[in-house]
Amino acid sequence: MMFRTMDKKWQERWEKARIFESDPDNREKFFVNLPYPYMNGYLHLGRAFTFLRGDIISRYKRMKGFNALYPFAFHCTGTPIVAAAERISEGEETQINNLKKMGIPDGEIENFKDPVYWTKHFSEEMTEHLKATGFGIDWRRSFITTSLNPYYNKFIEWQFRKLKEKGLIAIGKHPVIWCPKCKNPVGDHARLEGEGETPQEFTLLKFEFGDSYIIAATLRPETVFGQTNLWVDPEIEYVKTKVDNEIWIMSKECSEKLKNQEKNIEVIETVKGKELLGKYAKAPGIEREIMILPSSFCDPDKGTGIVTSVPSDAPDDWMGIYDLQKDKELCESYNLNWDEVKKIKPIPIIKTKGFGELPAVEICKKLRVKSQRDRELLEKAKKEVYSTGFYTGIMNENCGEYEGLSVMEAKEKIKRKLIDSKKADIMYEPSGNVLCRCLTKCIVKIVKDQWFIRYNDPEWKKRTHKAVENMNIIPDTVRKQFHYVVDWLNDWACTREFGLGTRLPWDKKWVIESLSDSTIYMAFYTISKYFNEGTIKADVIDDEFFDYIFLGKETTKNYGVSKEILEKMREEFEYWYPFDLRSSGKDLVQNHLTFCLFNHTAIFPEKYWPRGFAVNGWVMIDAEKMSTSKGNITLLRDNVAKHGADPIRMMLAFAGEGVDDANIETQFVETIKERLISWYEFAIKNYNKGRETKMRVDYWIEAVVNQIMKETDDAMENMMFRTALQKGFFDLQRNLKWYLRRCGIPNKETISWIIEVQTKILAPFAPHISEEIWEKLGKKGFISTAEWPEYDETKIDETILKTEDYIKSVIDDIRKIVKVAKLEGKNVYVYTAPEWTWEIAEIVEKKKNFNESIKEVMKNEDMRKKGKIVSKLINELIKNRIFSKKMDEADILKESKEFIEKEVEMKLEINKDYDPKNKKLFAIPTKPAIYIE
Repeated sequence: MMFRTMDKKWQERWEKARIFESDPDNREKFFVNLPYPYMNGYLHLGRAFTFLRGDIISRYKRMKGFNALYPFAFHCTGTPIVAAAERISEGEETQINNLKKMGIPDGEIENFKDPVYWTKHFSEEMTEHLKATGFGIDWRRSFITTSLNPYYNKFIEWQFRKLKEKGLIAIGKHPVIWCPKCKNPVGDHARLEGEGETPQEFTLLKFEFGDSYIIAATLRPETVFGQTNLWVDPEIEYVKTKVDNEIWIMSKECSEKLKNQEKNIEVIETVKGKELLGKYAKAPGIEREIMILPSSFCDPDKGTGIVTSVPSDAPDDWMGIYDLQKDKELCESYNLNWDEVKKIKPIPIIKTKGFGELPAVEICKKLRVKSQRDRELLEKAKKEVYSTGFYTGIMNENCGEYEGLSVMEAKEKIKRKLIDSKKADIMYEPSGNVLCRCLTKCIVKIVKDQWFIRYNDPEWKKRTHKAVENMNIIPDTVRKQFHYVVDWLNDWACTREFGLGTRLPWDKKWVIESLSDSTIYMAFYTISKYFNEGTIKADVIDDEFFDYIFLGKETTKNYGVSKEILEKMREEFEYWYPFDLRSSGKDLVQNHLTFCLFNHTAIFPEKYWPRGFAVNGWVMIDAEKMSTSKGNITLLRDNVAKHGADPIRMMLAFAGEGVDDANIETQFVETIKERLISWYEFAIKNYNKGRETKMRVDYWIEAVVNQIMKETDDAMENMMFRTALQKGFFDLQRNLKWYLRRCGIPNKETISWIIEVQTKILAPFAPHISEEIWEKLGKKGFISTAEWPEYDETKIDETILKTEDYIKSVIDDIRKIVKVAKLEGKNVYVYTAPEWTWEIAEIVEKKKNFNESIKEVMKNEDMRKKGKIVSKLINELIKNRIFSKKMDEADILKESKEFIEKEVEMKLEINKDYDPKNKKLFAIPTKPAIYIE
């Protein structure tokens, strides 16, 4: 209850003070945004993780003195909402139950028959959920997409006319992911599963077989030189089919797919797989007869259901051969000549880095694969061999004219030669399983008379590569992936025939699809508040208006408003643009984020190209993938209602960083609740209280906190929020605990400063409780707009930082001696290193090398006299990596005497003459000698 009470109190105050409503001023701006969510449900914790990253960085930048803008909008474009509404109208139980699970009352479900109601309901509810979580969003700029928003509709029409003017939209035919039921291309937002999957090209190899061809599909046409046999499934019923003017043998499923890929298909008869066994077909590329053998890994729904075997480089193929060659009975059960089967040997074709001549054979032995039924091990083997072979492989002497070429280069040349000589063809499959939101499995269809955005345009790619190179990308390791996507991205089907959205302005039968109307809307944010306020009417807006606002072209029209208003809108765009950061999940690198770059480089001058992207990994819950079947998809709304906003924000922020998959640990929320309440109570109780005098440990904690502030600052700038929390909260708390243990009563000035620093660091993560503490400390204004704590580099003194480590090590060493020797000591004598050893230590600290250190030390005559003792000391210092600047050990121990005595429960004597065991001889810098009596 404490958290929810604070949540409501501060959210109301923020809204009343309008602290997140950002308008242009004389400060440096920071404009952050994220891909808007789709309006077919509530936010779950996985999506909230990504959105929270935007909120944390904007709050941080605001405290750093930037004019920070974090807007938000709602995506309604596409077929999923329409399809879901239709399913409600049809009374489909699954869809109705999905709404009920979200908490939609029975009496309200009837309303969801209307697609427009979905857009209204979920956008309004999501706004409230984000507000309840403490998101610092400028809600004046929010909007929905589609023709339901006439302003946005006009904006998208302008964008597409611009692309068409530049020749970047064309009508033609291309392979697309297609829903047979909806009869539409299926973009990522219209998929129940399979986001990011694209049409994948297979080469169809034609094996001469009497008056027909046996067809095998492959992704690796360059491996034809290693073919040893064909695989079929004896239990599958294949079809002999007339394809254009040839007779092909393939699976029935494949023949159905080819009907959608410009092939004239006529099934003649069926052929059992077992009827083909033991026969021979001529392999293309090598023009050699190879045997047809049985296998269990042929999938009739993948490719053609027939596989060409390359056992040198394909683990599946090698294990298939291995199984047959060791089992005479199995061969005879299929009427195969076992002696002929045993003659089949892998043919080396690719020199692969890290492998010998036969990578598949090698990896199967290494992983101890026993048979072709060891699917998990074989998948692992395939992944390793295929990726390494494709990216590092070189064609060997068995590959004729292609010897010496890289696999990547050889692939295209060999494929082209096979197709040109009529020995191969092309088909497409989805790169992974894709399920439309209407629950239909998707296929690849070649569509004609379809509008495409020409992402394959070479000059456009060149400009987009330039944008990628000049951007700030977090983490920078993702930059290569963006370049890769820019290279392989092909023309994109940008329209479909129904659904919510904007009609293609010059061909109204088409609706612009959801990934194509969401590429430059960040610019729309800069002026959307004027539309929401009704400053300008939608019906008067035209392309010339957007040309003026976004491109700076002159206009003589007034659009029903004063010239000053138009100029103000133009100035607002110029102030905020380009955006500084767009944060998203890594799954959108291959489409949405790259599309965003392409469209900006096409429409805007270079000075308005995006400045930065931040990419995060997928999100798991308690180390498991989030999925409906596992029942672990929980809503942001429910979690905040149960625990309060700040604990959920902290749990999400600590879940992960970078592109590694984040893991939300649900138990963490209870731990963090206790930590936050504990800090709240401590801060209020201890602020502006303590002793006036300064101790050495006060300087130590100041050095530590400044070091933590520096490290936290660096983590925040790079959106490493888990690290920022680890450093700025957990590490700071641990060191504070030691400080209080060391000094008993803290220094008044020091503890008050630490309380302010800690609370400010917490503010972007747990803003509500931070505001509450700030108010209780008597501070004016909001902590959300207070200055971020700046570290003082001059106070980060390495020698001071090491003093407490030194005290801890002395205490630990005393305790170890007591434990090992089983002593009950009364007095402990500590002997610090003599002065001359520190002279050597300072040389070693600079040189960090025995030979250079001894050479420098031996320049001193007094040191030379000590001979072997010096050599031994240098060895000891380097061995234990004691690289330390000089510290006054005796003085440190004397000041800490009372504390150490309390910790070890013995009387401490420092550098006494009394030394019955000659322990002094063993003292070296930072490692005093100890004698317990």
